[in-house]
Amino acid sequence: MIRGYASSGLMRWVIVATVTVVIWIAWSSTHTPEALWAPGHLHRVHAEVKTCTQCHEPFQGPTFDKCVDCHTPQQFKQSGKQTVGLFHVGVITKKQSCFECHVEHKGETAVITLGGLENPHGDFIFQATRARVCTDCHAYPQGHQAPPTVLNNTLVRHLIEEGEGAHRKGKFANCLKCHGGGLFDDD
Repeated sequence: MIRGYASSGLMRWVIVATVTVVIWIAWSSTHTPEALWAPGHLHRVHAEVKTCTQCHEPFQGPTFDKCVDCHTPQQFKQSGKQTVGLFHVGVITKKQSCFECHVEHKGETAVITLGGLENPHGDFIFQATRARVCTDCHAYPQGHQAPPTVLNNTLVRHLIEEGEGAHRKGKFANCLKCHGGGLFDDD
């Protein structure tokens, strides 16, 4: 018996508990490692990523090669914004690190481009409107030199109708004044 322990029964309990925890960690690490080790949720544009190794090399973290497997030069050449596409093709050609500008595991609607525009509405607006991106409701002027304008599309018109006039230009800024946040009904 080890000194300081009151009984061999306590020692057995400590050993069984330790072995159980080690087995659980080992099993979880091989079956659902994302649930055990992920530092946070992925952005919704990466929702199709199912395993850590799609982006990470074991014991190295995310790598340039893993990024380029999905984000190809051809994809950027076909990008809707020519300047963004050309910039990224240049970065890929020079094999520069993607992580100088991008972060991940900050949440489904987080800004993953360092220095990118923050969402002034917070995650709440995406839950409430079911919008996927800012441009679902807004048009941005060339170069972002002026504030965005609200579009006149089905999604925006539905918000105006649903809010009985409260959802009109100039009234969206303080959603939480009327809404408590959280999950929403589909009506």
